[in-house]
Amino acid sequence: MNKNLFSTVTDKKCLLLIFIYIISLLIGSSKMSPLYAANEWSDPNIYFNVGKAMVHGKTLYTEVFDHKGPLIFFIYAAGYLISNDSFFGMFIIELSFWLVLAYSLYFTARIYLGKAASCIVSISFFLFLVELMKAGGSAEEFILCFESVSLYFFLKYFNSGSTPHKPGYMLLHGAMVTATLLIKINLIIFWFFPLLFIFIKLLLQKEFKNFILNVLAYIAGTVIVSMPILGYLWTHDALEEAYNIYIVLNKSYAKLQSLPKIISLLLFRTMYLFLTPMSLLLFAPIGIFYFPIKCMKNKIEKWSIVLSGISLYSSIFIGKFQYYYPIPFIIFSALGLIGVSLYLRKYVSLQLTTKSLSLVCCICLFAGLSIYPPGNTLIDEYFLREPENRSLALQTDRLKKEITKEKNPTLLNLGFGMGNSLFSTCNIVPNVKYFIRPNLSYDFYPELRKEQFEYIKNKKTQFVIIQEFVAIKELYKGDNPVDRPDFLKRLPALAENYRLVLSDTIVNKIDENSTEVYFLYKRK
Repeated sequence: MNKNLFSTVTDKKCLLLIFIYIISLLIGSSKMSPLYAANEWSDPNIYFNVGKAMVHGKTLYTEVFDHKGPLIFFIYAAGYLISNDSFFGMFIIELSFWLVLAYSLYFTARIYLGKAASCIVSISFFLFLVELMKAGGSAEEFILCFESVSLYFFLKYFNSGSTPHKPGYMLLHGAMVTATLLIKINLIIFWFFPLLFIFIKLLLQKEFKNFILNVLAYIAGTVIVSMPILGYLWTHDALEEAYNIYIVLNKSYAKLQSLPKIISLLLFRTMYLFLTPMSLLLFAPIGIFYFPIKCMKNKIEKWSIVLSGISLYSSIFIGKFQYYYPIPFIIFSALGLIGVSLYLRKYVSLQLTTKSLSLVCCICLFAGLSIYPPGNTLIDEYFLREPENRSLALQTDRLKKEITKEKNPTLLNLGFGMGNSLFSTCNIVPNVKYFIRPNLSYDFYPELRKEQFEYIKNKKTQFVIIQEFVAIKELYKGDNPVDRPDFLKRLPALAENYRLVLSDTIVNKIDENSTEVYFLYKRK
């Protein structure tokens, strides 16, 4: 195989170009970056403020609630420790993960391609990620990085022929699987078939000693990642609650009722491929089917990639769905890019210099920033606003100003969306367990609303927020009345203990440009 495709540059120069490209793209495309006043997307703010509460002594799951896996909150707690008044710490962590992802993809491509072609594969992949990532900081982004590390070591072993499988590789796989398990459990299916077939191959080749060493290495990787998390939960007497929330609650939440329902969801959501970038419609199928046929000789190895892709697709598209959920699935788009590059080498012969490759990076950077052009940034605010109107880079600025008039305010958000960002921008430490309303309905998890109503009755927080959609009130028809804004605004305890101090209409550009009204109540 001709590995010199497009190559007249060195690995060192390629890695430097990738480094510059990733920093530049991340600064413009992720709202974690210092370019933005804050990331107002709901999910990162939930993670960040649960992590903040943990740093301030609250126990995860028992004293501060969200139903995601525990590791994501530890990641955000680390970001809070780096910077406790902004998302800058999380930007540093996100940058680290993106660089690991980019370099893993580069070295994966290097197994089959030359240096410059591998560099192009790595940088162009991030156009797919930017298209799907919403505002930056999702749990799926971190899992994508874990997948990329394992993918490199899977393919490095598969491409090595009869070389024994190194236990060090399996240690990393164990760590990556466990990290994913502790964030979003269904996505560990990505690893199932490659690992299964590696162990089968070791047994078929009668490498019994190596088999045992790999099993032990996998267990060691699992222990290294899981023990600090489990140790925290055990010492804080939260293991049972963690199991009930992360395993039992999420299992019920994701449960489908029948096989016809599953089939109909898969068929319907397959249409999603035609509404998304080429990463899903074209490159992911190429990576799942064409790449193994083209690049792998062993049938077991081919099937490990094919079945991994099919099972991951099914896992993502069967259950509850948001449009950024397929982010982990685009790992197969990277294989698609490699497959396309291998196909093109039959017809294209290029020799790229460092300058030419730099130009390609600039074009990809421009394309990436053009997907979601940076707007409403601190730069806009500084140069385009009058001095007295500064801080309008935050869409929730009026709410923030009202809340921060008070010293050490506390807040309860009965809605969803950008109201959650106020805990970050106002530097509020959650003082109640159910400080926000995650995407859990009253019918599914009534305990949440009941506790929040008790907070209002007992005046536990200084401020309360209710969110209402303007143009799509039909959205509430299927909801239990307890989850509807009109019901919440008529709560007797709210009228008795709180008064409306501000209402603000906001166009939520993060969530489908919906127009929303936020009602801010203050304790009497």
